[in-house]
Amino acid sequence: MQAVHSKNTTPEMLVRRTLWAAGLRYRLHCRNLPGTPDLFILKFGVAVLVNGCFWHQHGCRFTSRPKSNSDFWNNKFDANVARDVKVLRKLSLQDCRVAIVWECSLKRNEERSLERLVDFIRSDEEFVEI
Repeated sequence: MQAVHSKNTTPEMLVRRTLWAAGLRYRLHCRNLPGTPDLFILKFGVAVLVNGCFWHQHGCRFTSRPKSNSDFWNNKFDANVARDVKVLRKLSLQDCRVAIVWECSLKRNEERSLERLVDFIRSDEEFVEI
């Protein structure tokens, strides 16, 4: 697990390049917000969380659970999901709009997913899962 990086992942870099090209400027890994969102677009008050399906147990085809050391993995995944719920609640209490971008969505239809993200940021919706 030491080799697993939580920052500057391939999906995150893809989202960053797209937002930058669309003229949307952001702060990286904003520590003063709950959960340290991957990106925060100050102008629109949007926190963007780029989630890996495996680590956040999305429920798609990338969400397998290892068979060995299952107690460790079950506890790990349960803690991750519980933390995600708390972070979303805290962000909404701070009047942040939240976009969750799932890894599988980017793999399935990258262009459409990123287009939906940009549209959400410029809209007045409170929450979107892409």
